Amino acid sequence: MSNTNKIAFNTAIQLVGKAVTVATSVVVVAYLTRHLGVAGYGDYATIFAYLGIFGVVVDLGLFVIGVREIAKHPEREATVLNNMLGLKIVLGGLVFGVAYGITLGLPYSDIVRQGILLGAVSQFFISLNQIPLGAFQANLVMYKATIADVIGRFLMLGLVWWFVRHNGTVLDMVVAVVAANVVVFGINILMVGANYWLRPLFDLKEWKKIILEALPMGVVMVLGAIYFRVDTLILAGIKGSEAVGIYSAPYKILEVLLVVPSIFMSSVLPVMTAALARSRADAQAIFQKAFNFLSITALPLIVGSVIASAPIMLLIAGGDFVESGPLLKILVLALGGSFLNSVMIYTMIAAGRQRQLLWPYIGATVFNIVANFILIPSYSYWGAAVVTVVTELWVLVASTYLVYTKLKFFINWRVFGLALLASLVMAGGLYAIQTESLWWLILAGGTIYGLMMFLTKAITKQELLDMLPKGVK
Repeated sequence: MSNTNKIAFNTAIQLVGKAVTVATSVVVVAYLTRHLGVAGYGDYATIFAYLGIFGVVVDLGLFVIGVREIAKHPEREATVLNNMLGLKIVLGGLVFGVAYGITLGLPYSDIVRQGILLGAVSQFFISLNQIPLGAFQANLVMYKATIADVIGRFLMLGLVWWFVRHNGTVLDMVVAVVAANVVVFGINILMVGANYWLRPLFDLKEWKKIILEALPMGVVMVLGAIYFRVDTLILAGIKGSEAVGIYSAPYKILEVLLVVPSIFMSSVLPVMTAALARSRADAQAIFQKAFNFLSITALPLIVGSVIASAPIMLLIAGGDFVESGPLLKILVLALGGSFLNSVMIYTMIAAGRQRQLLWPYIGATVFNIVANFILIPSYSYWGAAVVTVVTELWVLVASTYLVYTKLKFFINWRVFGLALLASLVMAGGLYAIQTESLWWLILAGGTIYGLMMFLTKAITKQELLDMLPKGVK
């Protein structure tokens, strides 16, 4: 199988799996919001927003660096991954211990503090799970991870359902997350074991090499996690759990949708790495196709979510979260920045230029924290939403500039422009329909968008077949 077909299969199977996990995630959110209420869901969201920042510290950029290194030196796969596993076990214990210690000095309720302690177990296994995922991604066999993920999601859904039926608390819902992530890790370890058993190694020389290579990317990821999640923590400290609940419900939709660029660009990364070593022209072609694919995906999602924000939030979160609908209209604008920025970031990583992403991310993080502290006291979650959008657009502009100046890659805007035109026509059609039915909006929107893309020849038949980047045959 050619790398083109491998990427296509790898991405397709993950998207199918993610369609299943997204559906289960939506049902889980629906259960949580309705059962816990606005304040309870706010506590739940605060727990995982807090842990998410420390989880990225433990990740340290090891996943993407590991995939890149295995693509370059496949013979070192076991050595690299086993040492990363040992490093993560030690680092995870230290970081999550510190994370809980910090909560003792923060103005959190006992429920949130206990949830953070319990949830740290879940985050620890999520971090360890990046090791088998690195093996799957580097070899373009992510269908294995998809199997484990689907099983884990159904387990979590079943546990959440059971806890809801038995009047479970916020902490019970955290237990459901912990159980699911432990099971997912165990399944992935067993599937890697078909080739070799992952076992932690503690080679300090290898650790030093890994850390020096991964640290710049790790800092970038930590900064990204801070500006992506710190608004929730500031909101919790200043406005309380109810404000966090209203804000976190539409924010969760963004998190679910962001799996699309992550899956796609993770599949592209090893092939982009090989192409850069082979030919700048090949790498430019991969870059453009990735940009086209994510443009075609992001633009209708943004426009459709703006128009259908109220029925989306009503369906997913229920009537208590009615104010989340207008918030979704603002927050979803950040989606375009995140989708397209993933092309720039992964391209820089493939080229080994991740260090040059540091300053844009430092600037974005400082701006985000300062702006949130200024706006949240007066404008609550509305201020946080605007800051999120501005931050994402700033990072996109900065990373695009770096790709252009450092790698000399340029963007052909034809497909983007036609996809934007098709999305705007879709918006007009949806406004004309005047229905509150989400399912009719999705059906009509998809039909109008697809028809416009065909009529404008934004995608020819050959381009549709050839949308995914080409690799080495």
